[in-house]
Amino acid sequence: MEIILNRNIKVKKFKALIDIGIKEKRTEIIALLMIAKSHGEELSKKIICDEFIFRDNKTIAKRILQRCQDLGVIDEDLKVTEDGIDAREDGMIYRPYTGTYYIWTTKDPLIPQKILNVEMVDEKIKFKEEIKGFRWKYENGAREKVEVKIEKNIEILPEWLKNTEKIKHIKLLDDNKTEIRIEHIEEKVEPISVSEDLKGQIKITNNSKTIKFTGLFKDERYISVFPDIRSVWKLILKNRYKHWDWDDKTLKVTFNELKEKEIISFIKKFDFDSPSIEKFGIFNSFSLNLNIKPQSDANAELWANWLLENQIKEYMFPSEFEKYKKGIYKKLKDYNIKLQTIDELSKKFINKILKEEVPNDFWFVQAPLDLFPIKIEGDD
Repeated sequence: MEIILNRNIKVKKFKALIDIGIKEKRTEIIALLMIAKSHGEELSKKIICDEFIFRDNKTIAKRILQRCQDLGVIDEDLKVTEDGIDAREDGMIYRPYTGTYYIWTTKDPLIPQKILNVEMVDEKIKFKEEIKGFRWKYENGAREKVEVKIEKNIEILPEWLKNTEKIKHIKLLDDNKTEIRIEHIEEKVEPISVSEDLKGQIKITNNSKTIKFTGLFKDERYISVFPDIRSVWKLILKNRYKHWDWDDKTLKVTFNELKEKEIISFIKKFDFDSPSIEKFGIFNSFSLNLNIKPQSDANAELWANWLLENQIKEYMFPSEFEKYKKGIYKKLKDYNIKLQTIDELSKKFINKILKEEVPNDFWFVQAPLDLFPIKIEGDD
C-alpha cells in the first residue's frame, strides 16, 4: 500500500548576516583526528611534531592546534569534540564562513531544519552597515563611528528562525545537497519577496517515508519525523478506520452505499477533503480507489444476490446456474450467505413483468424452466 500527500510549502527569503559552517573535505584535519584516536582522543604540540609535521617546530604545531580549535574538532583542553568524532567518521568538517547571504526558509513542520538554501551575497560591508546603523570611518590613523540610514524594510529576525543555531546538520535543497550548520544569524534581516512556489509530496509505504520537492527547489529525501503508514491512514480514514482490514488492504462497506459499478468491481472511489495529519497540518484533497468488501453477512447476502440477479447474460441451464453461484460464493467466501434459487429468481422476474418492467434476463432464467420444469413445493 502507498499513501501520497501533497501541499504547497510557504517559503520566506531573507538577506542576512550569518556565521555559517559549510561541510567540506579537509584531509589534513581528518589525518590529525586519526592520530588523536591513537592517543586517547587527544592532541598536543609534541604529538603533532612527532607524527604529523615530523620536525620539532612548536610554533607551527601551536598554529595547527589553534586551527583545529577554530574548526571545533578539538576543545580548549585539546580533546577531540563530538564534532571531531563525526568529522573523522565521514571525512568532512564544517569550515566557518561569515558573510551576507540570501536564505530561503520555511516554518512548515515537514521541514524541521527551517533553512532550505543559502547563497552568498557580495555586499558584506554594505549590508552590515544597513542593519547596524553605522560604519567606521578611518582618517589620519583614527577611527570614527559614522551613522548611516537604516533601510525601512529591515526587520527583526523571526523567533522561529532563531533556533536554527541549535540544528547541527542542515542538508540544503541545492544541486550539490550541501551540508551546513548555522553558528549565528544577526538579529536584523531584510525580507525578500519570493514568487516561485515550492511543492512538497509525502510518499509513505510500509517500509519507507520520503518527501519530494518540486518547483522552487528539487530534491527527494527520507523524512524520519513523519508518522508511519498505519497512523497516517487512521487519521485519513477517521471513523471508517475501524472497518479497514490491513490483512487484505480492503475497506468494509454497507451494500446500500454502493453504485452498480462498485458492486461489480469490488472497488470504490473515496474522496478525502483536506486531510489533516496531527502536528503536520492540512494537505491537499485527493481521491483514492480502494478495494472493498461487505461489513457483515447481511450486507454480503444482499451483495451476492444482486450479483446473481444482475449478471445473468446467458440461458440458465442447471449447470450454468451452478457455475454462476460458485463464482459468487468464491468472491464472498469469508461470509455466511444464501443465494436465491433459479425458481425464486424466475418468480421475482415475473413480478417485474406485472409491473411492466420486463427484464431481458427473465428469458435467460425462464426458458430453461420451461424446458426442464422444476417441481415446486405445493404442486400436484
